[in-house]
Order: sequence, then structure tokens, then C-alpha cells
Amino acid sequence: MTQFKIVIKKSCFFCEKLLTWLEDKNVDYKVLDYQNPKDFNDPLMKNPTFNSLYCDMSACVESLPLVVKNDKEFFYSELWDLVNNTIVNEKAKEIFEI
Repeated sequence: MTQFKIVIKKSCFFCEKLLTWLEDKNVDYKVLDYQNPKDFNDPLMKNPTFNSLYCDMSACVESLPLVVKNDKEFFYSELWDLVNNTIVNEKAKEIFEI
């Protein structure tokens, strides 16, 4: 079964938009709040690919929300039409297998 983790932070417009979209589509997922220290116990935070792609010396995951599929695939920009501030439905459906 495919597992999804959504890395978010509070007061994030795109995070809220994606979580609402996922709820509407009945997608099962786990939320990791990038600003919540207890979420750093998740194995994702020790994943070398995640760290090399989304972290530097000062912080991690500045581009949010970040979708993580099976702790191996990472999605961000391909989900968004930034001109219209909307989700690219076809790409999102493909990623979330719906």
C-alpha cells in the first residue's frame, strides 16, 4: 500500500490548500509539521535523500508542502499552478494514485 507524508508548517497557504484537497479526495496521509520537534522523530528526517535535497545548514524544507511517497519519492513544484495558486489536479491525481 502506498504511504504518503505531507511536510507542512503552520500558516502556510499551499499546505492548507493541499490538505483540504486530500481530505476531499479521501487520501490517507500522515502530516509532519516541519516546525514541531516531535515530528523530527519520523524516519523521513533521517533519510539521506530527503536531507540532501531539502535541507541545508540552517533549516529544512523551505518549500512547502512537500509530498513524500513511500519515503522515496518527493514532490513539490509539479503540484502547483503558481500563476493561479491552484493545485494541478491531473498531476496530483497521478501522484496520489486516484
